[in-house]
Amino acid sequence: MIENSEGRLLDTNVCIIYMNARAKAEEKRTPKQQQIIERFESIKGNAILCMSEATLGELLFGAEKSQNQTKNLKRIQILKNVVSPLLVDQEVWEVFGKIKAELQKLGKPVDDMDILIAATAKKYELVLVTGDADMDNLDFLQSILIKRENWIKTKISD
Repeated sequence: MIENSEGRLLDTNVCIIYMNARAKAEEKRTPKQQQIIERFESIKGNAILCMSEATLGELLFGAEKSQNQTKNLKRIQILKNVVSPLLVDQEVWEVFGKIKAELQKLGKPVDDMDILIAATAKKYELVLVTGDADMDNLDFLQSILIKRENWIKTKISD
């Protein structure tokens, strides 16, 4: 188990932006891509960077259906060297069930894969890094706190 409270679990959208940014020369990156690269660089070595196996599954699905399958599968392999996939085990599924039930009672829907990613962050006690607005519904949870950061919306302070 990961003990580092400074660890981050990266959502699929953050991983995609990072992979796309790494594939471009710095001068060709969008401001959002450059910001994600700078966030990675600023915490590299100071925090553990991980992804859920659910994120890995979403990335592999996207690569398989893309026109550039081989290139995208290679990008995912490179990403896995920097961002370790974490096991979705029985405990993650138990947290998933609690989160989904509570959100459903509150009438605040979140996609199942996003709940699974959030449950992974909770189980491993990591900060969930996402730019997905649907994840804002996690704020309505009363029995489970999932720490989050949005590296896409917020600006890096100099």
